[in-house]
Amino acid sequence: MLLVWQTCTLLNKLHLNKKVAVENFRLGVESSPHALIISDANSNIVHINPHAEKLYGYSRKDLAGNNLEVLIPEKLRQSYRSMNENFFKSPKVISLGIDEELFAKHKDGTEFPIELVLTPVKTSKGNMVLTSITDITQRKTNESIIKTQLIELKVKNRELEHFNYIASHDLQEPLRTVSNYIMLLEEDYPELISADVKAHLQAMGAATGRMSHLVRSLLDFGKLGNNRTLTLTDCTLLVNNVIADLNSLITSSNALITITTELPPLYAYDTELRQLFQNLINNAIKFGEKGQQPQIQISCTKHNGFFMFEVTDNGIGIDAEYREGIFNIFERLNKNDNFEGYGIGLANCKKVADMHGGKIWVESEPGNGSTFKFTIAALKP
Repeated sequence: MLLVWQTCTLLNKLHLNKKVAVENFRLGVESSPHALIISDANSNIVHINPHAEKLYGYSRKDLAGNNLEVLIPEKLRQSYRSMNENFFKSPKVISLGIDEELFAKHKDGTEFPIELVLTPVKTSKGNMVLTSITDITQRKTNESIIKTQLIELKVKNRELEHFNYIASHDLQEPLRTVSNYIMLLEEDYPELISADVKAHLQAMGAATGRMSHLVRSLLDFGKLGNNRTLTLTDCTLLVNNVIADLNSLITSSNALITITTELPPLYAYDTELRQLFQNLINNAIKFGEKGQQPQIQISCTKHNGFFMFEVTDNGIGIDAEYREGIFNIFERLNKNDNFEGYGIGLANCKKVADMHGGKIWVESEPGNGSTFKFTIAALKP
């Protein structure tokens, strides 16, 4: 009797646990924020939740016992049958509609794009499949809008590049003419040129030279990123090459550049990324404290799908009110002659960070140096 009692108690407990598990599963399906349908191996609908009713326009009474094919466009039914058969031969969680296009059919006959997740479920009535359906109509609409905008943007960029080239060429010609006339005056009429006139001519020559350099910089800014190619880039090698290219400046300023962490290999636009590092290192040296050895540290960390690089210096620093504006083209904080430049370098850096799916910013205090930080998305080729 004791054995019978113990067996009955165990069976009751197992039955109770099973009932609780079934009820929890039912509540989970009913309260899920996703459209869910449970069907058997013959594609007969066993259960649908409220979100599925709303998505397809049917009530569960309309669909209970019907075949799933009522929700599938005619042209896709044959491929669905094959997929369902293969799924029950080897049940496992699979996702569909991510790389290929799948459509469902509403009660009113309209079709809409979907993504599916199929999950095998074991029940007392045999193996079944729990299908999670996501309507991606809005996403497809957004993708279409983005593609259209990208095409329009490419056209506008080509027009802008063409305008930039023509404008730059037309501006360079008169500058060359002025520069040539200055040289002719100095060579052909030296006896008529007084010291004051010579000083004026030299000032004119310097001004035209600066203007010519500015026009070339504008042209380079407009062309930055054109015909770029994503390649696997060794950042350590890239930074070392930049340091080698800046050897003359580094030597003359006695700058100390240290790579404090391992720099990763990543997929990037090599030429543009090289220019970004070159601009930041060049600026770190240029805006150093007078009489103090420039010390620059470069590091990198990875988190949330991005590489974050830091270029830290011990220079003059930047006031908080200017930290965003410095990345705008032509924005110069130091307009005196002690610091050369046209306010394009950091604008180039921002453009390079943008094209890598990242961003750039600076953390700084006047007199305490600056840390320029930029992120690069973990891109794939």
